[in-house]
Amino acid sequence: MEDLFGQFGLDSKESELFLELVRLGSCPVSRWAKQAKVNRSSMYVVLERFKKLGLVTSFTHLGVTYIQAVAMAELPARLADRQIEMERVRNNLIKNLPLLQKLEKTNGLVPKVSFYEGKSRVEMMYENVLKEKSFRAFFNPEKMKKMMPKYYDKIPEVMRLNKGRVKELLVRCNEAIEYKRLYSSESHEIKILGEGVVFSSDTIITDQKIFMVGYSDSEVVGTEIWNEELAKTQVEIFEMVWGNLGK
Repeated sequence: MEDLFGQFGLDSKESELFLELVRLGSCPVSRWAKQAKVNRSSMYVVLERFKKLGLVTSFTHLGVTYIQAVAMAELPARLADRQIEMERVRNNLIKNLPLLQKLEKTNGLVPKVSFYEGKSRVEMMYENVLKEKSFRAFFNPEKMKKMMPKYYDKIPEVMRLNKGRVKELLVRCNEAIEYKRLYSSESHEIKILGEGVVFSSDTIITDQKIFMVGYSDSEVVGTEIWNEELAKTQVEIFEMVWGNLGK
């Protein structure tokens, strides 16, 4: 149950303290601290954090301040509010990302390897892909449509609008046939691999970068490698496979 409160940004210890307050009901901070075996001054720090997260309320009775956890029935709404705020912050970050990346490059802080864990982080990586003028890709459309459906269509559509060039080798599946029918063009070349050639990850290759996306049944992770020589090697491998396939 403690994992539930990780969605509010609580670590395992903070989750335990919150659940202890839920069990106690309205009480002074001193009682909460004693019951949880936490130093009273430390508990006030935790209390302020919980207040900022909207997880507790307080009131005064006979000169004594009491605190209590919000009603459990309110938590879904509180979480929805938090998610809306996080989405607003995320969209604002994506909007300002070009400026931040320009500053990063100016100061020589561009990382050679970046890791992206979880769908929201991988979405940020895909936004980096969309800044490229061209790419080649080993692509499993079935996995992507299941795990990252927004970018199944967004990537080819944005590349078309930006007049980018794309070459993709697709794992054979129903989604591959659909994808090729929808997006194959002179500037977006698509070939479907033979039966039995299956992989559960994608590799996107640009002139200087390699983007890799790995899928499990419920999660997705990404890796961005900035190395021109490695990218050239991957391009050669891609073109070798491409040249050995028919249309």
